Formats: sequence, C-alpha cells, structure tokens
Amino acid sequence: MNPGYAGRSNLPDNLKKLFRSMSMTRPDQELIAQVLLFSKGFRAAETLASKIVPFFNLCGEQLSPQPHYDFGLRALKAVLASAGIIKRDRHAESGDLNDGIMEQQVMIQSVTETIVPKLVADDVPLLKAYVTSIVKGSIADWQSTGGCLPWYSICVCRSR
Repeated sequence: MNPGYAGRSNLPDNLKKLFRSMSMTRPDQELIAQVLLFSKGFRAAETLASKIVPFFNLCGEQLSPQPHYDFGLRALKAVLASAGIIKRDRHAESGDLNDGIMEQQVMIQSVTETIVPKLVADDVPLLKAYVTSIVKGSIADWQSTGGCLPWYSICVCRSR
C-alpha cells in the first residue's frame, strides 16, 4: 500500500477500488508536549512546550544529517520524560520547584543529558547556540545545570 518504501509495489486497479483512500496529518507536537509536561508536574508547561517543540524542529533542520539523529516525537517524548524524572528527583531533594526558571533549567539539563551524547562533536556547539537562542538568559542557564554541557561535550569529543 505504500509504494514509496523499498520492496513495495503498487496495487492493481481492481484491488485499489476495494480500499478507501485516507490521508495522515502530523500530530500537534506542542499540545502533546504540554500534556506530558503538565502530567509531570510542570506549571509552566505552555511556555516550555512552545520553546521545546521549535527547538526540536530547528535541530532536525539545521544539525548535520546523521542516520542516528532523531528529533521527532519519540525523541521529544524521551526528553520530556527525562525532564519529569529530573524534576521529581530535585523536588525530593529540595522541596518546592514550581519556579519557572527552575523548570527551564530542568528542561535544559534534560536536553543535555538525552540529546548531547548522541551528537557528533561538530554539532555540540550548534546545539548550545540553539538552546541559548530559545531559552532566555543565554549561557548562565548552561552553567546552572551543574556543568552538564561541558562534561558531555568533552566525553563526546574524546570518544570520537
């Protein structure tokens, strides 16, 4: 039924008449991200979702084309799940974390922990620039995550 994929062929006309044609639409990633963030306890879910979805789109368009890169809904969900775990762990350690800036820092840490290890060395500075352009406050937010980005970029560069 999908002739565009390898190993598939077109159906004969007499069989095509038996099936209904249908079209697929792209899911609303921002709405999905909002729901996932709200379910993880984020109070600023609307603003975070409106930042993280364009960030993933930008990464998918601008980073080098590598076969192991995935900036789709699956990777977005993994980053949001990781952010929920980080938020829960920080909440257990220090109590109330409903501050919007703290939630942004949790999101930045989640991005650095889940995406940076998959990147080639040339794309790490680009990712840092994208995050600083999307998140208000530029480099201070990177340093407030406990230095995750420098550590990951050193590990990535050494392994390559």
